[in-house]
Amino acid sequence: HQRLDIRTLIISVIYLRKHKDARQVNIEIEKRKNRMNNNSVKHTSLSKNLRYIIMSILLPMVIFIFVLLGFFWFYSAQYSKIMHNVTVGSEFNIDFKNNLDLKMYHYAVGSSEQKEIPVEDVNDAIAIAEALQDTTYCAESKQAIQNILDYCSNLKERIYALSNTENYDSRMSQLENNIYVLTSLVQENVTDYIYYEAGYMAEIEAKMMSVTKIVIVVAVIFVIATVLLLINRALKFSNSITRPISELCENVRKVGHGDFDVPNIETNDLEIEQLNEGIRKMAGRIEKLLINVKEEEKLQHKTQLQLLQAQVNPHFLYNTLDTIIWLVESDKNEQAIKMLGSLSVFFRTALSKGNDIIRLEDEVAHTRSYLEIQQSRYRDIMDYEINLPDDMKEIMVPKLMIQPLAENALYHGVKEKRGKSKIIINCEKIKDDEVLITVKDNGIGMTPERLEEIKKSVDGLSKEGFGLNAVNDRIKLYFGDEYGISIESEYGEGTTVKVHLTESCADM
Repeated sequence: HQRLDIRTLIISVIYLRKHKDARQVNIEIEKRKNRMNNNSVKHTSLSKNLRYIIMSILLPMVIFIFVLLGFFWFYSAQYSKIMHNVTVGSEFNIDFKNNLDLKMYHYAVGSSEQKEIPVEDVNDAIAIAEALQDTTYCAESKQAIQNILDYCSNLKERIYALSNTENYDSRMSQLENNIYVLTSLVQENVTDYIYYEAGYMAEIEAKMMSVTKIVIVVAVIFVIATVLLLINRALKFSNSITRPISELCENVRKVGHGDFDVPNIETNDLEIEQLNEGIRKMAGRIEKLLINVKEEEKLQHKTQLQLLQAQVNPHFLYNTLDTIIWLVESDKNEQAIKMLGSLSVFFRTALSKGNDIIRLEDEVAHTRSYLEIQQSRYRDIMDYEINLPDDMKEIMVPKLMIQPLAENALYHGVKEKRGKSKIIINCEKIKDDEVLITVKDNGIGMTPERLEEIKKSVDGLSKEGFGLNAVNDRIKLYFGDEYGISIESEYGEGTTVKVHLTESCADM
């Protein structure tokens, strides 16, 4: 038992160290893959993508609005200046000639109402003209303003010349021929200026109307383009979310159904990529856990075999030794020697040099030695028969596979029935390379209820029948889930246990 525990411990440590190294390698591979994926694909968050879409729509719209405002501000500023120029020019045109002519007449005739020459009126006119010159853009209007300045400058000279003339007739002549003519010329140029400015204002208005129409058309096109762009970006954005999420759901569904080969999902969204990596890592870890569980189950089944081998019924050994002692004391040495030989074969094949897989011939020899020993004790109630064709002797099978079935047939079938019963073990080949081993007895059999309980124990659904369950699990372990033990029984008629396997053992 101590040797068995040490051996099991060593196997477990080697297994765990091997799989620990494998897990570390897998973890390192996953880390390298993640680093490569992160370097090759630049992922952005959903919020950043959403902000990018909003800014790609709002930024052109804001620029467009500012351009429109710039156009309207430029033309409205020009329109306002022209309106101001026309208003100032109109006021100047109404007051200047009449006031200056009247003041010069009173000055020329020596009236007390005008003792000083009205030069300030001319200076005011020059100041107004110079101010208009700064806000005037039309070439004709600028020429008219320049003419007004020239005439006003000439008018000042004529006023000073009249003030230096003493003769009344000369004054009246200068007033008629110089002053009145120059004020008329100034008035005509002011009228021309107003006319040109009004025409320029009409031109600006026409341009504004034309620009407004263009702006309306461009605005409509811009709105349509913006809506189409927004729809396109929205569809792409929604597709970039819904498609990976659908694939994530499909991956989760596959994992739920036991398919751990989860494909990678191509996406640029950081959150979805994190979900994808999390699901893939989860699937990988679940798959590794299941593999580890299966490996641990294999190790457990092998350990069960060793336990089954080690836990030979002490009563069987004691009773056998007692029988041998009784035979020796009764001088039945030949029978004692035969039983000792059977006991030696029994333990030698049970150990099998530590091998778990042995030849079918050796497994049958192990079972025959067991039945020979038991027949010495139960000669009156038990007989047995074993049929093994020569072409099946070299088939490799798990050891301790037939003997537990023969033991169950003896203790639960033969011993429970009055009279003599027989255990028959047949080995035969069926289709292809499949093998059928039948252990049949005509003992007491089982009721349907008892048969159902035994079947559940064989399938591992109940704790009863450790031997049958261990044999069935080991057969499935070595040959596959489609192989194993099946039981048929009828109360009062007997029980048949069939072992279905192949000639190819998984651990050979």
